[in-house]
Amino acid sequence: MSDMYPMGSAAPAEPAAARPSKVVRFCDAVIAWTTLAAAVLLPLFFLPWTIEVSELNKQLLLVLAAAVAGIAWLGKMLAERKFEYRRSVVNVIVVLFLLVYALSAWLSQSKYMSLVGDFGQEMSGLLSVVSYITFYFVIVNNVRSAKQVTRLLYGLVLGGFVAAVYALLQGLGLFILPFDFAKTASFNTVGTVAALGIYLSLVVTLCGALLLAGHGSPTDSKKDKAMAMGGKVFLVLTAVVSLFLVAVIDFWPVTVCLLVASAMLIAFSFVHAKNLKNIGGVLLPIAAFIVSLLLLFMRFPLSLGYPAEVMPSMKASMEITTKALREQPFLGSGPGTFIFDYAKFRAAEVNSTPFWNIRFDRGATHFLTSLATTGLLGTLTWLMVSVLLLVSAGRRLTRADEETWHVLIGVFAAWALLVVSKFTYSSTITLEFLFWVMMALLVVVHRKDFFSVKFENSPRAAMMVSFVFILSLVLVLSGVFVECQRYAAEIAYASAIRADRAGQDVDKVIEPLSQAADLNKSNDVYRRNLALAILVKADREFSEDVKLDKKKDEKDEDYQQRLQAARQDKVRQISQLTAAAVNTAKAATDINDKNVANWSVLASIYQSLVGVTDGADDWAVKSYESAIALEPSNPALHTELGKVYLYQSDVARQGTQSKDEKEKADAQKKTDDLLAKAVDEFNKAVELKSDYAPARYNLALALDRQGKLKDAIKKMEEVVTLNPQDVGVGFQLSLMYFRDGRKDDAIRLLEQVVKLSPKFSNALWYLAAMYEDKGDLDKAIALIQRVKELNPDNELVAKKLEDLNKKKTAAPGTLPPPVEQPVTNANEPGVKPPATQPAPIKK
Repeated sequence: MSDMYPMGSAAPAEPAAARPSKVVRFCDAVIAWTTLAAAVLLPLFFLPWTIEVSELNKQLLLVLAAAVAGIAWLGKMLAERKFEYRRSVVNVIVVLFLLVYALSAWLSQSKYMSLVGDFGQEMSGLLSVVSYITFYFVIVNNVRSAKQVTRLLYGLVLGGFVAAVYALLQGLGLFILPFDFAKTASFNTVGTVAALGIYLSLVVTLCGALLLAGHGSPTDSKKDKAMAMGGKVFLVLTAVVSLFLVAVIDFWPVTVCLLVASAMLIAFSFVHAKNLKNIGGVLLPIAAFIVSLLLLFMRFPLSLGYPAEVMPSMKASMEITTKALREQPFLGSGPGTFIFDYAKFRAAEVNSTPFWNIRFDRGATHFLTSLATTGLLGTLTWLMVSVLLLVSAGRRLTRADEETWHVLIGVFAAWALLVVSKFTYSSTITLEFLFWVMMALLVVVHRKDFFSVKFENSPRAAMMVSFVFILSLVLVLSGVFVECQRYAAEIAYASAIRADRAGQDVDKVIEPLSQAADLNKSNDVYRRNLALAILVKADREFSEDVKLDKKKDEKDEDYQQRLQAARQDKVRQISQLTAAAVNTAKAATDINDKNVANWSVLASIYQSLVGVTDGADDWAVKSYESAIALEPSNPALHTELGKVYLYQSDVARQGTQSKDEKEKADAQKKTDDLLAKAVDEFNKAVELKSDYAPARYNLALALDRQGKLKDAIKKMEEVVTLNPQDVGVGFQLSLMYFRDGRKDDAIRLLEQVVKLSPKFSNALWYLAAMYEDKGDLDKAIALIQRVKELNPDNELVAKKLEDLNKKKTAAPGTLPPPVEQPVTNANEPGVKPPATQPAPIKK
């Protein structure tokens, strides 16, 4: 194979030129080494300083490498004083695709997520797409020889070899890296296990292509023969390890991709069989084809503990995509925003699975995800690029000469593998980068026409290149600064998450979260979690009483005044913290009002302030309604909204005690209306998820308040069936049994509750009352003595014990008021919950 132009014909004839200048040679070197380094390192690159250790860091490397390569290319044109590019219709469609993609990102539901990507969606951000396309044009216009093509392919194989060996060690339980996240078989340098499988299928294909391309290459010296043999051994070893891992992963999208690519290599080798010197070059594709074919019909007998990947089904993804297109048919919801489409359009049937409360950020395939997020225009332009290149490269293959087809078929099969993967699986930054690199190499191998304009002959071209060069420098420098800020924010956020997981003081969580929110004001995730952390601190302050040491010779009056002042200061501090939590959560909704998680957090914060802050219940209702509009199939949201209505009905019921008949009637109507709303929300939650116990439990409470005691008992019995170990539910049902006259059932159930939770004071208290009502005073006295041991300072308990010992019984069929004690179970009645409820930091 020639070291010059690989297609069997020379580049456009030009007069013999002088040796390029040092600047041009330097730019060429930068382009070559940057491209090679990206090809080798991107599949391997990760850093431990962020929560997302893989995709975010790969994006950082991708953007920096694309910036360096792009600036070097523009610098080379300025140094040569010549504008030159490879002619291809594909280039025009690529530019059109970029323009459509940018427009979709600008009009997105979440500009930040579409522009840069966020938490696993970095591959879809416009920043990443610009970097892919930059590499595409750099490769298309600067790779011109078979040697350069081969070197880049060997670089890809080298990265694959390292990734495969590391994945194999992980599967064998040999964890060579010290990081906690790397101590599982599922962790690899590429991304998900399925993404690793597709990447290794590509590596197997490239190994087969390189072996096929060099099957008959002449070697003149012993050194050349040794290097050729070493290269073949390396390719075979890499292919064997990679193929073994593909078989172990045994995931049908991976298998189909490898089957298609290996079939292509075999088919074109058969067409050009007369040019094959021996069968050795096609043995690897044949082996890959047989293995992948067998994997479609039988399971591989060996497992290395790689977990199966969970994603929406093909049917569910198609339904979500169809509904998303009805709302935004042309440009979609915005790149990287499939998580919003999933939340809004997912079917209620998902609630019957263990993944009902998970919001997936991608569909079953990259094609369906892209169709929903970039719309018909974005998807059609991408399809135009793929179809046009497949057709033109396929035609070139049918009439390629001996020297060209060896290279062309390998690149063509590898790129076709990645195209097939778009319709069978999702994607990652590594796979997207390789897609554009292989597409660029395919254009390089089968297109040879260049358009060249010297600056001396075209001042406009000189001005254009100079303008683009300066603009690129400014954008790169500005982008580096912004990206550094963004990365620093991610590091601070990771620090906060680790502090929270380690159980450190909440102040050590709030500080880095605040830093992250200040560094990146466009990320709603930081503010949402900061709001939750502030609420945790407010709850801690609320639950801790003020303690002051009395000074020497200080009067009691002065001490009490000082203590009262300290308590007032604490109340003000708590008020400031709760206000800060609300404002921070509202800021998250301002940043992204299409993210249901933001509204859900804001609603839960308002809900925690119900009964403490005026109007908190109304704001909680509005926030939950906004959240439900964005995720109507989530039973938890309907349940929480119903609980707020239930609280409001209890408040309205107080008005029924008024002596004014009109006020009393209005209060009763308002109570009935609110109870009806609560029941409606709880019923919706049950319809969405029939086994959702919180909805059934609260539905029973609402029915009880409506006076439908028997219906309430029926619903509560269903909850007990779903959660037989929930002592709070059993406690409530026993009280309902007693009020319904089923006193023996009430006693039996409450005895089980006490057996499950021996320190449940209210259960002991009410069970004693039931024994007393039954006339079994000895059992009642024994239980009250246990309650007294648990609550030694409670005067009501002491008085009750005294009364029982004097054989003074309460009126038949009545129950005493509850024991005042701290909440130990959220389902206990008769106890006032804390004003605020702590919530964990969530991502």
